Amino acid sequence: MVDLLPTTILGRTGLRVTCLGIGGAYGKEPEMYRQALDCGVNYIDVARVYLEGQNEAIVGEAITGRRKDLVLATKTPSRDAAGARQDLETSLRDLRTDYLDIWHIHGIESRADIARSLGPGGAMETMVKAREQGLVRFIGVTGHNWELLHEALSTGLFDVVLCWYNCAMREPEGLVFPVAAQHHTGVTLMSVARAGVLYAKPGQPGAPDDIDFYRYVFSHPTVNVAMMGLRDVERFRRTAEGLRRKLTLSPTEMDDLERYGSALRAQTGLSLPF
Repeated sequence: MVDLLPTTILGRTGLRVTCLGIGGAYGKEPEMYRQALDCGVNYIDVARVYLEGQNEAIVGEAITGRRKDLVLATKTPSRDAAGARQDLETSLRDLRTDYLDIWHIHGIESRADIARSLGPGGAMETMVKAREQGLVRFIGVTGHNWELLHEALSTGLFDVVLCWYNCAMREPEGLVFPVAAQHHTGVTLMSVARAGVLYAKPGQPGAPDDIDFYRYVFSHPTVNVAMMGLRDVERFRRTAEGLRRKLTLSPTEMDDLERYGSALRAQTGLSLPF
């Protein structure tokens, strides 16, 4: 196994994590995760609902024998305490572990979601109890709506957040990152290259290095981990190797990538998230 990638401390959790993490939405075989972990990554983000409910079982098989070296995050889609407890028991069984490092409320989509999850009888009740029982170490929240994440993080209840951010989608710089910094909340990212949408087409003039999309987000001091899904293990390997050589961009390189992202966003004609 190669040396770990560059690491940082994940906010107030105190966990030491690699800058690059494995996203669980796409890898369909345990061997894909084993190969990605062999790149020196120690962070895996999965979910109950990914891959039609099979994601956790696939990852559970992949991490057998190496769980103690990993920071493992998963999610509950339930908003009520009873549903969250059932999800927790299923996650622990499928992941073949007796604890979760991070347990997220998955996909906050409305203020009603926040109120239900955090109110009496909500998922947070189970999450806090599970933390007291040693089944969960830290509590997180995920979502695609940055304004709602701002509201959730403003409660100070969450140790970790997972959100969208890239050089074309910079709203978290104003809506998520400041409140995360205020509460020392660890920041993890998805859609850094927006499922490949940001990658340049062959022959495109002024095309950036694919790995620069990851270097861009790591140039923001609030960011701890960026996930990369396993659509292509070889691309994951190249990204890990590239980040080991160079982790951040210069101000000029950041400006160039922001212009690229802004132009691409304007050209799509689509509302975000795209």
